[in-house]
Formats: sequence, C-alpha cells, structure tokens
Amino acid sequence: MDFNITPVLNAEQLLDKAFGRASKKIKQGNTPLERKKKTVSAKLNSIAHTIEDTLGRYEDEFPTLEALPEFYFEIIDIIIGIDKLKKSIGAVNWAKRRVKRTVMEAARDVVSQESLDEIEKIRRKAYARTDSFLKQVNDDLEFLEESRKKLNSLPDIKADHPSVVVAGYPNVGKSELVSQISSGKPKIAKYPFTTKEVGIGHFRLGYQTCQLIDTPGMLDRPKEERNDIEMQAVKALESLADLIVFLFDPSETCGYPLEKQEILCDEIKRELSDVELVEVENKVDIERTDSGRIKISALNGENLGELKESIKEILSDKYPIKEVSDEDLDYFADPGSAPREPFPELDEMEFKDR
Repeated sequence: MDFNITPVLNAEQLLDKAFGRASKKIKQGNTPLERKKKTVSAKLNSIAHTIEDTLGRYEDEFPTLEALPEFYFEIIDIIIGIDKLKKSIGAVNWAKRRVKRTVMEAARDVVSQESLDEIEKIRRKAYARTDSFLKQVNDDLEFLEESRKKLNSLPDIKADHPSVVVAGYPNVGKSELVSQISSGKPKIAKYPFTTKEVGIGHFRLGYQTCQLIDTPGMLDRPKEERNDIEMQAVKALESLADLIVFLFDPSETCGYPLEKQEILCDEIKRELSDVELVEVENKVDIERTDSGRIKISALNGENLGELKESIKEILSDKYPIKEVSDEDLDYFADPGSAPREPFPELDEMEFKDR
C-alpha cells in the first residue's frame, strides 16, 4: 500500500491561508453599504470554502482505518495509534463543520444589515470564532502532520500478494538471498519504528507477483533483545507472511554459533506458529552439515533452483498457478517482432529478469 498524503497545515498556517485569500476579495456596489455587504460576504464565503476544502482533503487522504488490510492496521497502531488517529481526524471534522456553519451564518446575517459598523462587527466575530475553532484542534493538526510523515515512509507492501519473509541472524546472507531470487533490484526502505533497513524483492508465480521481505530488527535476534514495538511488529508480520524462510549460516562466519541460530529458529516457529517455515542453510560453499535442510549458496547461486521449487510448491497450494492459453500468448506477443520465449516462469518459477 502506497500512502501519498499531502502536508497538513497547523492552525496558524491554515488561518494565514484562509484569511490571505479572503483579503483579496473586493466587490463593487452602487453605495458604500452595498459594496461592504458584497465584499464581506465574499470574504466570509472564501474563508468557509478554503477551510472546508483543506480540512476535507485531510480527511479524504488519510486511510479509512476499518478498510485497511490487517497488516497495515497493526503497523499503524504500532507507529501512530489507531485510537489517537481516529480522534484527531474526528477533531478536524468537527472544526470543519463548526467553521462552515459559523461563517456561512455570518455571511447571511450581513445581507440584512443596514449599518457599516454592524457589518464589520459581524465579520470580526466570524473571524475570531474561526481562529478559536482552528486553534482548539491545533494539536490534532500537528499530530496528523507527524502521522502523515510516518505513513508516507512505510514501504509499499501489498497485503494481498503472496509474501515470503526471510528470517535469521544478521550476516547470514538474507539480503543476498533476497537480491539473488528477486526480479530486478530489491527496494530498500525503513519502517518508522526501526533504524534498520527493510528489503523488499519480487518474483513471479505464474501471473501472480510475490514478495520477498527481509525484516532486520524484528526477526534477526532473540525475543528478549527486541523492544516492545518490534515485538508488536512481529505479530503484524503473522497476518502478512504466507511462508518464512529461515536462513542458517553453518560456517558461523556471521558471528553467531549454529546452536544460537537454531534456538532463534525454534523461537520464531513458536511466535509465528500459523505460518509455514522452511529451514535453509546458506554459505555451503564454506561449510555444510549433514542436516536435512535445503543447502544453498546465495553468493554463487548453488541450489537456488531447489529453494525456488520448494517456495513454489508451498505458495501454489494457496495461490494456484494460472495456466496461459494460446490466446494469452498471442495477446502478449509483440506484433511485428520475433516471438518471445513463452512465459518460462509457468514451467519453472522464474525469479530473475530476462
């Protein structure tokens, strides 16, 4: 999900914007009274529309929380707080309605006045109440601006796509594996709750785009070493992951003994017990054991085909591969050019760009 929320102005900035636009509204009339009525009415209408449009845009651009995929709902609750976000959006809606009602009532009152002083009094009162309403929700506007920054910084993970989470201690080769079996260069991003980077790669399973997610800071160290936010994030991953690939380094060149790696693997199995886990030994070009785990070298590509097939088999149970018809092949062929090699990933899941 790719959030793209525009900056949220605080109360002072929004008042400057609304009053600044209103100050440019000058109307003509046959008498000073008529000019005053038309000008003040135009200024008040301008303020009402500016604030309604601006605050309404904030409401529209923030996601409908109840409609979010479970993964994003959990992540937003971790980094922002669902209840607090709802409260601030509600406060903005309240201010929008109060300002519109107050200013539009003032604009109607102006029409019936026969005194320049009385018209000016109505204008000043409407301006003062607008100022008051917006300043009452200034903390909420500032909170929404901070929330906007956090939401916009979230990596674009598709909650409805098949997802493989790569876990294991630091330096066991997780990033190398994601890079090797992803199409193109994996994207690197940061979650707002961790200083460590998250790698996101993609591969094809028939027509379906699948995600490979390397989540350092969450699944690369024992439970007791993670902070509360990372613990919540692990639970959020449970709603996203279709498969966990746990990577071992039997050579122990990662800096962690194999025994500790096995303890971490068992811990993750318990934490994410509803998610299937595949155990894989990396760096077999340096060291290999006699365990029954899949053996690979992400560095030189050894046995990556076997790992791909294992991933393919597990994901295909949940996401059946759609066969390609002759009509599909004709449709995707490039007219006037030599025919393309017909979708090799349907016979063997293809991870690399051709």
